[in-house]
Amino acid sequence: MTPLLREMLDEMRSALTSEDIKAGVPDSDRNRGDVSPLYIHWEELKRRVELQENRIRELDNDIQQMSVWGDYPMERIDRLAQQGLSLRFWKASEFDFNQHRREWEDAYQAVIVSFQDDFYYFVTTTPLQAAIVLGGAEEVPICPSPVSTLITLQTQAKDSLRNTQVEIGDFALQHYRAVEASLGLHDTLVLPTKRKRFLTRFTNFLYKLSFFHRRKNK
Repeated sequence: MTPLLREMLDEMRSALTSEDIKAGVPDSDRNRGDVSPLYIHWEELKRRVELQENRIRELDNDIQQMSVWGDYPMERIDRLAQQGLSLRFWKASEFDFNQHRREWEDAYQAVIVSFQDDFYYFVTTTPLQAAIVLGGAEEVPICPSPVSTLITLQTQAKDSLRNTQVEIGDFALQHYRAVEASLGLHDTLVLPTKRKRFLTRFTNFLYKLSFFHRRKNK
């Protein structure tokens, strides 16, 4: 358990602000004894942060994917399904769309939704079980929510994340001394020097740079 508690102590220290350290961390919890319940709760807080961050990233991907469709009335999908029809989403280059436009409009009721980056984004309406292939067009899988709904959901997710981060800070402030004492340590909180703050920021910058580089090259 000791290595886990040491890692927890480091994480709690990172969650404390310089103002917390200057003001002094409460000492009332130092002699609480068994700190394993604190560890369990800390891990649960971290798990919540991870889930919320993943949710924000997923919504960001959905927003980017749906940006070309704007606030298209997605409820139309259900209305058409009740009529035995299927609404499908496509994209085609400007050249291919113009070449097949009349054909797609006549046969599949193609309707343009937007034009971005030399691509037309359009929908077709066909019988539910109809298997169609539009030569020169690519069918686009979509998230069944308009952009405005996705942005609202992402805002709520970000608010939840901020609340959890505040909860983490409060928890670290309240229980830091107890975890410190359980490891036989004392007064391990010190304000970083200017040099240490610079090195920490520089190290974080290099890490983010390498992370984005790896993503770009995937």
